[in-house]
Amino acid sequence: MEQQPRLPLWFLIVNCSLIAIAFVAGVMLGDRRIVELPQPQSDALQLVYREILKSHVEPQDGAELMDRAIAAMAGELDDYSRYVPPARVKVYEESTTGRYEGVGMVMRQHGEDIVVHFPFTGGPAERAGLRPGDRVLEIDGKAVAELPVADRSVQATELVRGPAETTVELVLDRDGERITATVERDAVQRPAVKWSHVADSQRGLGYVHVTDFHEGITRGVRTAITELQRESETGGGALRGLIIDLRWNGGGSLDECVALSRLFQPTGAIVSTRRRGQEIERVDAEASECLYPDLPLVLLMNSESASASEVFAGCLQDHGRATVVGTRTFGKGVVNTIYSWPDFKLKLTTAHYYTPKGRSLGGSHRQQATANGKPPSGITPDVESAVSEQQLPPIQIALFRHEVPARYRTAYATVAERYGFKVPRPPQPDTDSQLAAALAQLGDRIDGGK
Repeated sequence: MEQQPRLPLWFLIVNCSLIAIAFVAGVMLGDRRIVELPQPQSDALQLVYREILKSHVEPQDGAELMDRAIAAMAGELDDYSRYVPPARVKVYEESTTGRYEGVGMVMRQHGEDIVVHFPFTGGPAERAGLRPGDRVLEIDGKAVAELPVADRSVQATELVRGPAETTVELVLDRDGERITATVERDAVQRPAVKWSHVADSQRGLGYVHVTDFHEGITRGVRTAITELQRESETGGGALRGLIIDLRWNGGGSLDECVALSRLFQPTGAIVSTRRRGQEIERVDAEASECLYPDLPLVLLMNSESASASEVFAGCLQDHGRATVVGTRTFGKGVVNTIYSWPDFKLKLTTAHYYTPKGRSLGGSHRQQATANGKPPSGITPDVESAVSEQQLPPIQIALFRHEVPARYRTAYATVAERYGFKVPRPPQPDTDSQLAAALAQLGDRIDGGK
């Protein structure tokens, strides 16, 4: 027997979203005040929410229902606006800032063993004396051997992590000796500068891979350049040019992007932004912050280079400071502002980016995608270079791995030999045609005096 619904389905869906609108609109004013909504939507909103909780065939959680409604409202605005519910705030902050609370080390499962690969430089694990090869036996009294083998790595990681200023006690096996280490957890910043090395010692060409534009990236690049200069001088030469690899760099902080741009660009505009109904706001270079005005640069980009990495590349390309090598970038030409409250966050598209020459990186956020699914904008490389399908996976794997800090490389190699895995290496020009093209272009810039 069929029963007539109390309310049409469209009525339920639309008004669930209106509940979300009322809530977010209120807090957008800076507090929890609810703004007055138009009728009849205001009444419908409350009725629909009540009716879903009361009559839907499956019991519904009111908080989860509201989270879904708000997420749908924000997500329909454009490709980049997002509502972050309370349950996802911690994960979101880690993914966007590179910061988390824990002990700061890389550990992996090998067979049934959980093994420390290396601690992050300056992190809690290093301060507590952990070393590559330490085998974790217990975590706060919980025997690792009791964790399910199939899920042991994930569960061990969860046990080790925890709030800053708390401690975790690890029982370790170090070359047959049982030792106990008490580690005080702290805020840990994931390294965003990877694979800093001299790629061609004869010509003095350096290479760094920048994974994102999290806090501290500018400081990290400066440190990397200093180390590359020292390494080049040790070999009897000098650092004459630098490749900055931005492939798979999805962006991050605009402030860090501007700061990094200012390291290399002494004058002129870095980027301009235009908000709704407002004049363009321009951010300029600062001569006092430009430490490397004459260092020849090549930027490696691909279709996954987006947002802040495109702003950085657009600045240096427009000013002729760098040659861009690779493939057309993603084309995310919008500013996302993060609004934060104690319980949740809202990532909202609030402006468009423009390069120093006025190029829009992505056009309208409602612009239709091209046939390949990518926005018809982004940064066009000065030198087109693609990698083969065979080359792509190992390059991506190499760039996504953590580089082993220099002080631990010898010990790490011993661990790799013991457990039978390969020591990670950065991309090499003989197996990475884009890197080979970048090295060739950097040599040309040096020879041409650019």
